[in-house]
Amino acid sequence: MLLCNRTFCGEVVTVAGTYSSHEHFVPVGEDDDHEAVTDYSYIPYSIRPAPLMIEEPKGLNAEVRTHLRKAYDLFWTDLASCANRLRIVVEYLLDQLGVPQEAVKGNRKSVRLDLAERASLLAVARPGHEKTLTALRYVGNAGSHEAKGEFEDIMDCFDLLEDVLKELIDRRSEKLEEKADRIIASKGRPKPQTGEADGK
Repeated sequence: MLLCNRTFCGEVVTVAGTYSSHEHFVPVGEDDDHEAVTDYSYIPYSIRPAPLMIEEPKGLNAEVRTHLRKAYDLFWTDLASCANRLRIVVEYLLDQLGVPQEAVKGNRKSVRLDLAERASLLAVARPGHEKTLTALRYVGNAGSHEAKGEFEDIMDCFDLLEDVLKELIDRRSEKLEEKADRIIASKGRPKPQTGEADGK
């Protein structure tokens, strides 16, 4: 059992795992005496509730957030399952963004779109995120179909996901561009105070 030491938190967390120990000797004093010191390495297999891996936008809906939190849990227990859950997060993110799950194809029958097809639809409305969504899809596919998940790849995917969430949900770049446009339009001059005439 661990206790968060952040101010105003104090959340209790359960941790399970294993550890290894390594004993070595360090010199003591000015003589040739040595003292045995044991170092421990801890490997967690489960942390509940798991720490947040990324900053979550406030506008993220409950379904996306639920699967994202599950990905945090799985990161400590099964990387392949974590990769699969990140892929699911992308699917639900596209749902939140209003990207269709089905479309009419060929003989005018409505068919379910796969993740790659849905990402392509998003690219038309909100371009610039194709590489990130493709990377998340590939890692998710490896976890789903090959039961494989690499630590570095999963960590990179969390970074990529955090950035794409900020862009697609919080519209970070758009908001920054709006601020820049406002400053450019005013040529950097502050707004006139109430009762002041502009230019005087």
